[in-house]
Amino acid sequence: MARIRTVAVVRRCCRAAFVFSVAAALAGGCARIHPPENAQTALYDLEKTGESDRADLTFAKSQCAPPGTTHFMVSAPNRRDTAAVSRIRMRYSPGDRFNLFIPGSPEFSGDYVINADGLVVLPFSSKVSAVGLSDEQLSKKIEDALLRNGMFRGSDFQVSVRPVQYAAINITVAGAVFLPGRVVIGGVKDSDKGEKVLNKSGDYPGDRFVAAALRAGGGVRPDADLSRVKLHRDKRVITLDWRGAITGARVDDVALIEGDHIEVEEAGCFQSELVRPSQITPPGIRIFQSNLTQPVLTNAASAIGQQSQNIPYGTRFLAGLVSSNCVGGSLASNARRYGVLISRNPKTHRTEVIQRSIEELVRSADRDSINPYLMPDDAIACYDSGITDMKEVANWAQTLLLPSQTAQGLLRW
Repeated sequence: MARIRTVAVVRRCCRAAFVFSVAAALAGGCARIHPPENAQTALYDLEKTGESDRADLTFAKSQCAPPGTTHFMVSAPNRRDTAAVSRIRMRYSPGDRFNLFIPGSPEFSGDYVINADGLVVLPFSSKVSAVGLSDEQLSKKIEDALLRNGMFRGSDFQVSVRPVQYAAINITVAGAVFLPGRVVIGGVKDSDKGEKVLNKSGDYPGDRFVAAALRAGGGVRPDADLSRVKLHRDKRVITLDWRGAITGARVDDVALIEGDHIEVEEAGCFQSELVRPSQITPPGIRIFQSNLTQPVLTNAASAIGQQSQNIPYGTRFLAGLVSSNCVGGSLASNARRYGVLISRNPKTHRTEVIQRSIEELVRSADRDSINPYLMPDDAIACYDSGITDMKEVANWAQTLLLPSQTAQGLLRW
C-alpha cells in the first residue's frame, strides 16, 4: 500500500509540474523578445538603425541619405593629381633583380640583386643606391659610378639596365580599409624562381600596384572616399582616384615601391555601392552562425560550418538567415522567430547587436530599409518562436509523465 501511495504522489507531482511548465511556456510564447540595445545611435551601417517595429522606422540624423540613395563616389569632385600620377613609373626596391649589360665587358655584365639596404654592389667595390630609381636613372647612376672610379674611360662607354624579376615589397595601408597595417605585396611564386625563368629580360609585377595594396589591407570599407586615395612616398603626397573600380571609369593604378604608404580617406557616409565584390573590396567574407531550432537539432545537421562559413561580400542579413536554415518551415511554429546580428563596427570597433523579426523581413516590401549588409566576421543567431518553446517543454514533461517507469525506478533506487 505504501508503494501505491508513493506512485500516486509521484503522478500528482508530475502532473503539477507539467501544468506549470505548459502555463509558463504559453506565457513565454505571448511575450516579445526585448530588442538589444547599442551604446551608439548612429551606427556604421544605416540599415541597422531601423527599429524592429516598421511603423517607427528611423535613420541616423546626419548628412547621409537613406541607404541605397547615396552617390558620393559619382558626385565627388575630381581630385586627381594628373601630372603627378603620369610621372610615377615602375621603380626598383630591395630584393629586385636586374640585368646589367656593358658591351665588351663580360666581367661587369650579368644579373644583380638590390640588397636589403638598397645598394647594388658592383665589381671592385663600387656601390650604387638603387631604391626608387627607374631603368634609365639606374643606368645613368651605374655609368657615373664606373667612370668616377676609373673602371671605364671614353665617350663611347654605354650601360644598359633591364629588369629580370621584381621582389615582394612592404608597404603600409591605413584609413577606410578593413585591415589597416603593414602588408606584403608582389610576392614571387615558387614557379618563378627557377634559372630558366631568370634567363630573360623584363618582368610584370602585377601585384605591386595600388589595387593589390588595398586588397592586402582587407579591402575598402563602405565609407571609403575612392576619389581621395593618398599615396605617401618620401615627402610627397599624391591623390589617386579609384572610383572607376566601381563605376568602370579610369583609375590611377600606379606602381608601388618599398616603404610606400596608402591612406584611404573616409567619406563619412555608408555607401551601398561599395558593398559588392570588386578588385578593391573583399570577394567574400567570413561569418559565424548558430541555429538550434527544431526540427534541426544541431548546427552540423543544418549544414552550418563548425566554426564559420564563407559567403559573398554584399550578402544581406536575410540571406544569411536563409543560409543558417532560419527561414521557412511551418508557419504555425516558425512565423514568430527572431534573428540576431552581432557585428563589430570596423570604424569604432564597438560590438553592435540588432534584432529582426524573420517573418517581417520576408514579408515587408521595404525590407532593404531594415535588412543590413553583413560585414566580415559578423555572427548570426536564430531564436525560436514561443510555439517551439512550448513543444520543447511538452517533450520534457512527457518524460516526467511515465509514472510506472519513473516511480519504479525511484523506488528501486
